[in-house]
Amino acid sequence: MRLVKIGVASVSVKVGDFACNAARLLEVMHSARAQGVHLLVTPELCLSGYSLEDRVLWPDIAQRSWAALEELALETRGISVFAGLPVCIDSMMYNGTALLHDGAVCGVILKKYLPTYSIFYEGRNWTAWRRGVTEIHGVAMGDLVFKLPFGSVSAEICEDLWSANQPARDRVRAGAEIICNSSASPFTPLKNEQRRRLVLGAAGSLACVYAYANLLGCDSGRVVFDGGGFVATPDGIVAEGPLLSKSHWTLATGVVNLDDIGRMRAENSTWRQAAENGPQADRPSIIDLSEGDYVPADIGAYAAQLPDNLFVVESRETPAGAEAFLDQLFDALVLGLRDYYEKVGVFRRFLVALSGGRDSALCLLLAVQAAKALKAGAVEDEYADRVKAVYLPNAAYSSESTQAAARALAEELGVPFSVVSISEEAEIAFQKAADLAGGPDNVTPMAMQNLQARIRGNMMLNWANNEGGLVLVTSNLSESAVGYTTTGGDNQGGYSPIANVPKTLVTALLEHMAARAGITAIEQSLIIPPSAELAADQTDEGDLMPYVVLDDLLFLFARRRMRLSDSWRVLVHRRPDFDAEQLRTWTARFGEMFVSNQWKREQLPVTLKVLDLDLDPKTGFRFPVTQSIEMELEELARAQL
Repeated sequence: MRLVKIGVASVSVKVGDFACNAARLLEVMHSARAQGVHLLVTPELCLSGYSLEDRVLWPDIAQRSWAALEELALETRGISVFAGLPVCIDSMMYNGTALLHDGAVCGVILKKYLPTYSIFYEGRNWTAWRRGVTEIHGVAMGDLVFKLPFGSVSAEICEDLWSANQPARDRVRAGAEIICNSSASPFTPLKNEQRRRLVLGAAGSLACVYAYANLLGCDSGRVVFDGGGFVATPDGIVAEGPLLSKSHWTLATGVVNLDDIGRMRAENSTWRQAAENGPQADRPSIIDLSEGDYVPADIGAYAAQLPDNLFVVESRETPAGAEAFLDQLFDALVLGLRDYYEKVGVFRRFLVALSGGRDSALCLLLAVQAAKALKAGAVEDEYADRVKAVYLPNAAYSSESTQAAARALAEELGVPFSVVSISEEAEIAFQKAADLAGGPDNVTPMAMQNLQARIRGNMMLNWANNEGGLVLVTSNLSESAVGYTTTGGDNQGGYSPIANVPKTLVTALLEHMAARAGITAIEQSLIIPPSAELAADQTDEGDLMPYVVLDDLLFLFARRRMRLSDSWRVLVHRRPDFDAEQLRTWTARFGEMFVSNQWKREQLPVTLKVLDLDLDPKTGFRFPVTQSIEMELEELARAQL
């Protein structure tokens, strides 16, 4: 992984105080370097101050700024820094941000769009850059992309981000993976929310890391800058600076994985087409500074930034946080299920095989809400006529606690519930399996388990024929990923509403719905360890691994496309309660099971897609049915932390 630590600094400066401004920037640089920052972004015109107004027309402003910049550059061993200053070219004044790297000024990117609205009057004194690339003081200036040891970097300045023709578009097409924005954006209440939306939009649409640094305080008397700053990826904000800090400077840092950017661009055909069809003339010039050492950022810091549940996207703008995500996810599942039922137009009711466990409990909740939403809610009071649930026990393995949990949930939700034993059928199926295998001792434990699941699957489909019912398949995404389902059994039915929902998210949804709707019976399913109850003392996590580990691996390997070895390294930091070698064993087991079970995923019933990671080969996941990952497993076995 190309883990890069990026810092965004908010700095309070004073117009024309070059020595003090440079000294303050030097403090920030020293702090950033001590924290292992590879790339530091500082605000717009931070060497001279932003609010220069007509003062910028004095030639000493550009001269003193350049002299301060060269002094600052000498201190950049071991860190790359963008610093803002005015630049004079052919008597015209330009607003620039310079890349300082390895003790030198390596190039200056110049501002293209000058605001002349609201309080801004930049067009009075500044010139917009329109000329491609030139050279001043022996340094390239204009439209530039820098190849650094860790990746390709470019920048734009404040208003450039707000433009419909954002300069970063050409710069990412020229290879930039990180776009840095040096800004002097004055405060108004809640303006930072607008900046956040712009930064996240740029990171998403350009498939890049976007690092935004804003000025802090009052630099000349008329406006105040609120600081803040963001480091954003297409997946969200990874670092955010404080607003209206009383400190003279602040520094926020985040670790990004640039391999993610390459993966996203490779996956996104729209992005590739834009890159291929972009303008060839006037492309940014590339400055190659890639020679030199690069020590990746600490993987522990990267892992610490990740959310507790990798599949849950939390909105910083929504006070409820993860609750808003869970609300929307549940409501989307209900809407999709309701529409499928109505638009197929042949079903009379939803049928759910309740096991007492979490997956079937969630499916019943969805079925009840979908039934209430039929005909746009006009027949809500008749929902119980549209849902039926059954518990299908095998006396040899089914427990009283799971039957009690299933019954309690059905009764609290007010839907018809029945218990139909499969013990007799299981015994007959075992005898037939023994006949085929040459004796009962030759029936494997796996065959013994699966024959029960297939009996249940058959019974549900036959019941559907009688009821005109839509059988809800209760398998989740985690099970699909590793093939922990029975072909012809629990993965057979009419519709699979939670096949795109991983197990940890199933649990989170149940906990959330118990609180949101006050459904007390859900707790009975939550306290029972997940189990298929197909063998004595069986638990799902005993057969597989803890679901928190499995779902982490599912996200890192299948969604982020990380190597198994890197997935393991992240796991070690995310799950310190488990031994590192045990995590290595589970990672290898996950890889083997994930790769070898594509044939099962090819047979999934109709599945509702609600998450970015979609393992349904008919909608989002084209994966070889047969392949080898032996080299990946060997690399994992050799991997060091």
